[in-house]
Amino acid sequence: MKWPLTILVSVFIIFIGCENNPFFGDDKIPDREITGTVSLQSSDDRSDIYIWLEGTEIITQTDENGDFTMPLPTPGDPGMGSIVTGTYRLYFYLANYRLSFVKIDFLNGEVVEDLSTISKEGELKRIVSLKNILTVHTDLNPISYNLIEDDSITVNVSLTPNTSEVFIHSIVKVYPQNHIVRTGYLIYNDKQELIEKIDIDGSRKKHEAVMLPKKEWVAQFPLSKSLYDKGEYNMIPYMLVDRSDVPQRLEALIGFNYTSFDQNFILYPMKRTGGKFVVQ
Repeated sequence: MKWPLTILVSVFIIFIGCENNPFFGDDKIPDREITGTVSLQSSDDRSDIYIWLEGTEIITQTDENGDFTMPLPTPGDPGMGSIVTGTYRLYFYLANYRLSFVKIDFLNGEVVEDLSTISKEGELKRIVSLKNILTVHTDLNPISYNLIEDDSITVNVSLTPNTSEVFIHSIVKVYPQNHIVRTGYLIYNDKQELIEKIDIDGSRKKHEAVMLPKKEWVAQFPLSKSLYDKGEYNMIPYMLVDRSDVPQRLEALIGFNYTSFDQNFILYPMKRTGGKFVVQ
């Protein structure tokens, strides 16, 4: 039996249309993403800046050059949040830098091009620059150890505010006559594993202002040779910048309990300098 020409044409059209159908094996939803670059005032280290798009569960970080790529959820992504028509804020966060954001418009989940902000492919058209509010530097003496026997280390922490009001939480031990000894240090190896937590019994968290020109403190602690292999270590003073402007969902996505004085503190997004020593 011969089929009419009109039927053959219809079958061919249906077959071609299937190749653009989500049920056809070779068809894929195109990747959607936001890309861009972030720079920091007073720091050449642009890595590990947190970036979050409100309304989603997706958070990412910059590489050493300050570049980032954020995949956007497709409508079928479970648990990732959905992007519909509207304006969303793309946040950029470090604890000792001002919180910044870029507004991005979406139409049915797709980026709407803005000549000054973002292309339709999701590429930011300008570098996002974060302003420093507190510079943190740690000097150690000495910076190299053989640790043939137990030794000690002297820590000098310097805080320089770059705005009129900066408040922090630190850990102190208060003695009679209101004599204060600074404590609360975490030592990590080059694999970011917590090696030692230095604290004094009876210490407490202190809320205080950092005033111009700067705040400094010095402390000395023993190092136990049994805890250290050869390699490089990083001593981080326990200190939180008092912030009320950071979205709660952004903080939750960074990690559970990351502001506590434990191994999770390595997730706390603060740019510091110094604090490194070597065991030979």
